[in-house]
Amino acid sequence: MGNIVSSNTSNTTLPDDFDAETYLALHPDVKNAGVDAATHYLNYGKAEGRQYKTETPKTFEESLAEFLTIPPSEQNAFDLFPTAWSSAFDGVTTSGNFRGADDARLKWLFQKVDVQGKSVLELGPLEAAHTYMLEQAGASVLAIESNKGAFLRCLITKNYLDLSAKFLLGDFEKMDLSNKSFDLVLASGVLYHMKDPVGLLDAISKASDKLFIWTHYFEPDLSKWNPSLEPSLKAKKWKYEEPIVERFGDIEIRLVKQNYGEALGWSGFCGGSDVYSNWVYREDLLNLLTKLGYKRIEVSFDDVHHENGPAFCLLCEK
Repeated sequence: MGNIVSSNTSNTTLPDDFDAETYLALHPDVKNAGVDAATHYLNYGKAEGRQYKTETPKTFEESLAEFLTIPPSEQNAFDLFPTAWSSAFDGVTTSGNFRGADDARLKWLFQKVDVQGKSVLELGPLEAAHTYMLEQAGASVLAIESNKGAFLRCLITKNYLDLSAKFLLGDFEKMDLSNKSFDLVLASGVLYHMKDPVGLLDAISKASDKLFIWTHYFEPDLSKWNPSLEPSLKAKKWKYEEPIVERFGDIEIRLVKQNYGEALGWSGFCGGSDVYSNWVYREDLLNLLTKLGYKRIEVSFDDVHHENGPAFCLLCEK
């Protein structure tokens, strides 16, 4: 930056929201030159179009008011979320790598249950990859998603894959299921995100005689866990030394608090609605489902070494 030449600035007015410290922070060259912020802005900065205040982030509605000036394509909608996608789909590029539209867990479900013409309540569809598989198998799907970004990504997927499913935005824990009935409730990747997993299971058990669940569970023998999780266990991501004991009728359910930590900072985060959730002990989860009236419980994909913590699939039928 050249030398500053003094000039008469008495007839020039600074913006009302001009802040000298902000201006110098935004322009280190001015600060390093030891020049008065207001003087530099009036003599040079204004003419140069220099920023003098921190820009206020655009609101959601302001962003939606923008126009694209590139040719229409399927890809454009997916690019509205450049870093938030978890799922990958054929024919388009996303930031995700989860091939949920070809998931072995749902293929196992379809071997056990014929969903052709059946009504399915899907909790937490994420980005509608499983919704697509359910529809391909002939199901009629109502999907409930509480994460705003995930809900909009579901609609993008719905448009791209020409789905007929109905997606509703809202908290399924607040949904009154007392007078609703479904042939199947599907909760994949949901239970371990709940603060009250017991309450959720109690509610959905009243809405269907069949449940499909994929969830993480708590295994007290930490030596069985994936070794990559040892640092997180030592950092007390799971408060396993202080389990919560909850009574349900005449049985006890042990819960372990799990903190999301740094994951909360990701734009694509779509876990629970709070900063923590509660994981259920494996044995206690099975006992609870039996208590809720599910007489036949099949277990598959039981993986205590899962990279994100012990997990399994459950197909429960009354």
